[in-house]
Amino acid sequence: MQQVGTNKINWQIINALRGLTALYVVFNHTRGMMFTNTADYIAHGHPKSGWAWWEWLNVVIIQHVNLSTESVILFFILSGFSIAHSLSKNTSYKAFLKRRFIRLYPTYILGILFAIFAFEVIRFVAPDVFYHPMLGEQPLEEHFHAYIHPITLLKNLLYDPTHNYITTQYWSLPLEVIFYLIIPFFIIRFRWYTAFTFALYGIGWMLKGSVYYDIFHDAIPLQFFIDYGIYFWIGVVMYKHKDRLFHTFKLNKWMVFVAALIIFEAASISKAYLFGQIHNKYTGFMMIAICYVLLFGFLKHNIRIKWLEKIGGYSYTLYVTHAATLYIICAIAYRIGLGFYDIRVMYFWYIGISLSVMVAYLLYWVAEHPSTKYLEKLRKAKQPQTTVEANTPALQA
Repeated sequence: MQQVGTNKINWQIINALRGLTALYVVFNHTRGMMFTNTADYIAHGHPKSGWAWWEWLNVVIIQHVNLSTESVILFFILSGFSIAHSLSKNTSYKAFLKRRFIRLYPTYILGILFAIFAFEVIRFVAPDVFYHPMLGEQPLEEHFHAYIHPITLLKNLLYDPTHNYITTQYWSLPLEVIFYLIIPFFIIRFRWYTAFTFALYGIGWMLKGSVYYDIFHDAIPLQFFIDYGIYFWIGVVMYKHKDRLFHTFKLNKWMVFVAALIIFEAASISKAYLFGQIHNKYTGFMMIAICYVLLFGFLKHNIRIKWLEKIGGYSYTLYVTHAATLYIICAIAYRIGLGFYDIRVMYFWYIGISLSVMVAYLLYWVAEHPSTKYLEKLRKAKQPQTTVEANTPALQA
């Protein structure tokens, strides 16, 4: 694939979009784990008739954090965009996979180890939850022993998420790996790639309609080739035609935000009221539109959100570690009397978000930062013989 276009890409802006997407995933998972639900809160916590304004605001926010899987679709599109850029530099297949391995695998291992650490913290801090059934949930000890079983660990190390009670977000990572394995072959055979992608996506519509395969039970190759491969392809297309899309983008700076919010609102409402919170391909289409608006709007108008760029810099660590962090926080909540599965404090889940981001930042220095620094060292050692590959982690997921 020849290098496409002349517009220079500001990768810090791409990082900001990754940071935004990763933060949204954390919002979704934290709300799901650290606030029971509105009906239960009304019945056992605080009747609606006595709500303050901030309680109503919290409920409105809760109703807009229902697009977790859809936000991962944004990662997939950005991954396709970023990897297409990397391969446009004529990186060899072997070098490409080596760099992906160095960039992503150490942090992935850290995520698995941190999940095991989280189980041990729960055992110490909230032994009742760890050893005994509670509110219809089996003891966490059973999930722990399943997770550390040698076969389970081996499967997880090979990107086959198994018994991932405490790392459910890992469902998306093997889809990334499949993309890495096939894209160097397909990027130079783009027409075949397009035909192959659309044929399988069409088969998916015939087999499942607008519903995706189950991310926790159905075969990973089916999920990729039938359901989610189309989004990586769209990212590649956006990169391939980035100059045309850049020059034909008509929205001004403020309309970028307005358009993105309108599409987001439509996706959130339609998923809640038309699809009963079921992940579906129609809201997936809306994520494509949001990605287009944000990606080319931010690039064209050079929209910089520095704090999101910083989170984007360690968003991969945030993605792979945040669920385990949330379980640790739930154990602490249980210890201080707030509950584990049924926390009825409106504001507590915001604390979970903040601590997840803080813990991820600290863990970033353990694996992700050394990996990126080592890659920079390798690239500098090979210059000017080879072109530097963009420092763009594909899924930070």
